[in-house]
Amino acid sequence: GKALSVTFTNRPAFVATLAAKIPVPHISLEVEVDIAFGGMWYAIVDLESEHNMKIKAFDAIRGLQASAAGHIVRLGEMIKVATRENHPVQHPDMNYPGPDILAFRCTPATGSDCHGRNAVVMSTGELDWDEPSTWKGNIDRSPCGGGTSAVMAMLHARGKLGLNEPFRHESILGTVFEGRLVAEASVGRGIPAVVPTITGSAWITQMTTVVLDPTDPFPEGYTLGDIWAS
Repeated sequence: GKALSVTFTNRPAFVATLAAKIPVPHISLEVEVDIAFGGMWYAIVDLESEHNMKIKAFDAIRGLQASAAGHIVRLGEMIKVATRENHPVQHPDMNYPGPDILAFRCTPATGSDCHGRNAVVMSTGELDWDEPSTWKGNIDRSPCGGGTSAVMAMLHARGKLGLNEPFRHESILGTVFEGRLVAEASVGRGIPAVVPTITGSAWITQMTTVVLDPTDPFPEGYTLGDIWAS
């Protein structure tokens, strides 16, 4: 047989802050951001919240269409870095500061059977506010297991998602994960948390053999500055 999907149980997910107002350079209004942990720290931006609907910079990315990817990564990196600078967070049980990932979210595409749509923006270099060429990143091809976990924790904290309710989440490419909160938990000193499961599919795209020659002067690779963000 062949596995068509796999379900994994994530570590407890929880919310650090709801509706933080973050000043972001070059965006006229403060951005409303939820910060939640779902395996990584996510700054979650609901493009359709009452506050964020007023932000004209978001008009170009509403609906989270693939054609707006350039605008999405630029705004996503800017908001994530501004959130980390203005509202840093720290995991209570390990040395893990954040946020380090950003998730834009909105209602799903027309005709979709999903409950939400997202675009998860990941860094490809270090953002420099004085160098606009560094205001860029990449977008996950999937709805992101950690991002879906963080979004479900946020929805649970807002009273919008209960335990054992399915949550189908689509990415900017239309790929889908199904999440579910299976239990309540706690982290640190009694911080409320939830235990998420994520169900999805994956495909083998490459098989690679890496060879390390004892005479190679750079067996662990090399870096030449911040090439990605240049």
